[in-house]
Amino acid sequence: MITKHSAPAAVPRRLALALAGYRGPLLLAAVLVLVAAPEGAGLGSLRVTVLSGAVVAAFLAPLALVVALILGSEVLALSPAVRRRVYRFQRPGNSVLSGCLLASAAVAFGFSVPGWDYEILTVGLAALGLIPLAWFAWQLVVTRGPAQQATAGRPGGRWRWAAVPLLIAATALLVSQGVPREVRFALARPALTSYAERALATATVDPGPTRIGGFRIKDTQLADGGVKFPITTSGLFANHGYAYFPQGPTHPDSYDHVGGHWYSWSGPDRF
Repeated sequence: MITKHSAPAAVPRRLALALAGYRGPLLLAAVLVLVAAPEGAGLGSLRVTVLSGAVVAAFLAPLALVVALILGSEVLALSPAVRRRVYRFQRPGNSVLSGCLLASAAVAFGFSVPGWDYEILTVGLAALGLIPLAWFAWQLVVTRGPAQQATAGRPGGRWRWAAVPLLIAATALLVSQGVPREVRFALARPALTSYAERALATATVDPGPTRIGGFRIKDTQLADGGVKFPITTSGLFANHGYAYFPQGPTHPDSYDHVGGHWYSWSGPDRF
């Protein structure tokens, strides 16, 4: 029986139990926040460690998934007992779906800047590879018990089987059409234009890294009769960014027209 005095104390407990089922998505969200944190936030070594692990996972997870599918198909063909366990697999739950949604959003965000944001993109791709492996491994553990235990609390809705493939396909379609990049630039364009016009009028720019319109900018430059915005973390071997030229660029071959007075550019390779 819950009394008036025990009811407030039960709320944090219920919240903790509810969040326990979302440990994976919450961990992924924390990693994304860590990667997106400014470089001067004092998290350099931890950030490097996380990114190194994400790079390894991004390369190994797809390979491990392919190997698991090949070996799994062979085992299914030879073992009726294993087939019965696989038929008892639960549909992907809210934790899996929310984790895939978060990972897909990270992938789309990684493609939303010129030259791609490889840090966010690596974490998103690694998560999309690890989540199916983690779900498959968990299902093997759950289905070891009695059939009644394996089917207890089974998520409802057959649509869950198609949700993750459709989500990944939709993300791939949007990225192939350049939608994340166009949408993000459209949202940031008013702030970038205001900053560029003020910089040209005063012939000054803010020194050092700054954030404009949601983009992390490093060392804004007055060049070629306009303003260049190098985007932090964009590109792997070269700087990338946007540029504002009211009269057009003096070297048109070095820029790609985005719209209006705006252009995108790619710097020389660092190697």
